[in-house]
Order: sequence, then structure tokens, then C-alpha cells
Amino acid sequence: KEETGETLTDFILKEKTEEAKRLLRYSDKSLTAIGSYLGFSSASHFSRVFKAYVGSTPSEYREKHQ
Repeated sequence: KEETGETLTDFILKEKTEEAKRLLRYSDKSLTAIGSYLGFSSASHFSRVFKAYVGSTPSEYREKHQ
């Protein structure tokens, strides 16, 4: 945290969110499958975290960027 200004949890969630963005853009995997692949406990948890870091839901992001 001292070097980057963010917690390990924030770093990990940002990395997962970036991978989710890539998968949403370039794959046809379901939101549930993407969330599960990235280690989220449920689709709703994945959606909440994604929205917190990106500002839109995974569905909205996919619709806009596909």
C-alpha cells in the first residue's frame, strides 16, 4: 500500500475487472461464467464489484463495447 497507494484487495479487484472487461469485449461467455472464472462467489457480487470499478454493469459494458 505504501508504494502504490492501494490495498492488495483493490489491486486484485482492479486486475479482475480488467480481465472481465477483456472477456466481455472478446468472448461470448455468460456473465455468470465470467464471474465464476474470475473467482467471484456469485453473479451479483461480480456485478456489484464491476460496477464499482467501471461505473456500469457488466451487461451495459458488453452492450456498449461489443
